[in-house]
Amino acid sequence: MSATPPYTRRLSDKILMAFHQACEQHAVEVAGLLIQALELALTKEGGPGKVDNRKDLEAVFQAFDKLKSVQQ
Repeated sequence: MSATPPYTRRLSDKILMAFHQACEQHAVEVAGLLIQALELALTKEGGPGKVDNRKDLEAVFQAFDKLKSVQQ
């Protein structure tokens, strides 16, 4: 029996959801840190020999734009 629970969502997806929540709560510093974590997670998920089944990165690009707008 495995002690590790099965994961149904990518870590980057969970970070993206937390980012949007931080923006809604006007936690700009937290949102900035979550964007950094998102970049790191996306880098770790990719790489040589890895296949990313993500169909659309538009949500990721929109998150960067959203951070810029909440920082102003």
